[in-house]
Amino acid sequence: MNSKQNNKSQDQNTEKLKEIPKWTRKYAQNRTLTNFLVMVIFMLISMVIAALSYSAGAAFIKGNITVFRVCIVVLFAILVFVLIICVSKFGGVKIRRWLDQLIYDYEGTASMPEPKLTKKKKWLGFVVAAVVFICILGSYYLSMEGYIAFKYMQPISALYLVPFLVLLYFEQRPRVGPLVLICPILYTIHAILTVAGVPIFFTGNLGILNMFLPLFGYTFLAHVISHIYSRYALKKLKGLTHLKGEAANGD
Repeated sequence: MNSKQNNKSQDQNTEKLKEIPKWTRKYAQNRTLTNFLVMVIFMLISMVIAALSYSAGAAFIKGNITVFRVCIVVLFAILVFVLIICVSKFGGVKIRRWLDQLIYDYEGTASMPEPKLTKKKKWLGFVVAAVVFICILGSYYLSMEGYIAFKYMQPISALYLVPFLVLLYFEQRPRVGPLVLICPILYTIHAILTVAGVPIFFTGNLGILNMFLPLFGYTFLAHVISHIYSRYALKKLKGLTHLKGEAANGD
């Protein structure tokens, strides 16, 4: 009788052991607090750059050369800083790893392999990001000048932001999980509803929020869902590591 119980316990432990790699992967892929913090930092930088770009353009048109030069100098300094972080081998990856250790140190180490990108693909990704960034600045400037109605800022931005976010996901696999795609999916739905006439947009001085608020909000939601799922995966892992019977002691 004891022999049958031990065999049954060992079979159950074997099945549990097979589940550990799956839930470890899910846990590691959905530790998104680090990515969310990096996103917030870059979004704030983007808003500052957008404001400086508009101020520089307005100052140049009004003939205020001093303000124009100051804006250009500060803008150039910020762009150099961002370039160093994104391109330098001492930048992005090491900063993200440091933040990851700072946030998740109490849970231990868990990470997925970094995506293997060739030098050509890395530069292509940088060029695409630069183009998207220019599109954001261009959309903002054209809307402020009255060429793009505030209500259409978000649908127009969806034309380049959604493909960029999807591309970013495929480039980051397997380090991130598919839950991050919640953001581009909701952003697309938001754009469709806006074009269909649903009044989910700002006007006047708050028009700039039509682009940034949905992008930030849906990204925040995607990261919150991923974070909650990582808690669930961690709970599953803790349960799987508590095996029953003598096999738990390695016998």
